[in-house]
Amino acid sequence: MNTIIGSTTSETNMIKAIQRAVRAAEDGMIGGETMAAVAAKLGADCFPLTLRIYGQPTIIARDIVVCNPVAGLKGYSNSLSGSFSYQRKPCSILVSWGKAVCASACHAWLGKPESVLYRLYSGEFGIQRCMSSKELPDGVKWAVGGMGLLDLYGPQEEGFSGQYADVLRRTNHTALGVKDGMVYLIYCAGMTGRKVDEHCRKLGLELAVMLDGGHVAAINGAESFAKINTGQVQYYMIQGV
Repeated sequence: MNTIIGSTTSETNMIKAIQRAVRAAEDGMIGGETMAAVAAKLGADCFPLTLRIYGQPTIIARDIVVCNPVAGLKGYSNSLSGSFSYQRKPCSILVSWGKAVCASACHAWLGKPESVLYRLYSGEFGIQRCMSSKELPDGVKWAVGGMGLLDLYGPQEEGFSGQYADVLRRTNHTALGVKDGMVYLIYCAGMTGRKVDEHCRKLGLELAVMLDGGHVAAINGAESFAKINTGQVQYYMIQGV
């Protein structure tokens, strides 16, 4: 998308006012991030939507479904590889339609909680650190565990230190976030954990977790730039709907 920049002070002020009204980054430039926020605010019938925002493939959806798939993302539209898994099973908290597919945090065996992003059947989003899905509120529709970002960024507190600090290395990562009632499925190419956090802050996300990365990071969006590593089987998938 070509970025629109005001040619006068009044035009720039108008653009910034629009961005404030839709809670987009107030940078005076209308690009994919601002237009997506406008579309969400207007209730436009265009979601799930695949965009390149701040250089990164991003799927924006009204909601998600999560599962433990048996194949790569190729067969699932608007999908993103999920959180940590081991021996063909998720090992990070995963709740699907109210049922725990994986009930324990990835580092629960070390006595460390993980950050869990969830949505209630009532529609409300939330996030909290916990060791088990049993600690989540009643009425959880879905929940996705990972490493906390934004206000919950603290890798060491969640066991991502020592030999497990490699999760923070510069590589391809995925992240899941929420902003103004919309869910963001983000592929972050060549970033450290700190850079993923900075990217989510730039997007203006309200809640976010970083998921697994490295060779399993994958996305299957509607556009060619968002079809990456779609044959990789990761055993934990998030699909925008």
